[in-house]
Amino acid sequence: MNWFKRSTKLTASTARRITGISTPLGGMQWADPGPSEAEVVRGFLVFLEDRRVLYNAMQLEVPHQVKHSIHEIREECTRTLQQLGANAFATPPLRTIRAASRQYHNDCNEQFHNMVHDWEGDRYDRHRFGPGFFTALGAYRASVGYQVALLAAHYDIDVEGDLATVIPGTVTEQLPDE
Repeated sequence: MNWFKRSTKLTASTARRITGISTPLGGMQWADPGPSEAEVVRGFLVFLEDRRVLYNAMQLEVPHQVKHSIHEIREECTRTLQQLGANAFATPPLRTIRAASRQYHNDCNEQFHNMVHDWEGDRYDRHRFGPGFFTALGAYRASVGYQVALLAAHYDIDVEGDLATVIPGTVTEQLPDE
């Protein structure tokens, strides 16, 4: 029986964990580097799958719930960025989603005074159906959808369910029969 049989295969995952080798009689230092970049990005996309703000029908949205959900997405972007290296492919798309989240909060209160319709209505709920809310939400969804497409394509991650509807060009609108 050969106790010192040499392994014929060393996986990349195993190689990343080796941090040093000692001598006279051998030895090895071993460390768990944590999840890979792709695993971190997959976790972020799984988080987005449960965010109705990205795909819920516009008439079903409630402004304070939308603001809260977008704030949570922004926080998750920051947490995910902290797990990734500065040179990771996912860093720019995550920063773009985080910036879009901040921009939404700026744009959702836009008044659009030049529009003919009187959007003032109830002062406490005037943004519920106002153009600023819908314009900001549409821009946010478009921005996030594009970044999700970049992340999914680069890391070869399947995007399924409702989140797939925010990716540009994936949903074909069917016109009613005339």
